Amino acid sequence: ELQVAASKAATLAHTGLIKAYLGSFALSILVMILITQTL
Repeated sequence: ELQVAASKAATLAHTGLIKAYLGSFALSILVMILITQTL
């Protein structure tokens, strides 16, 4: 039972990391697009 809870927490942390990584990646692309549009 404890192992299941631990694996669930690890999966949640993992998906959170992936979302944060993809979010920052998309944000940097958006900033680059905005910079090139204004130039």
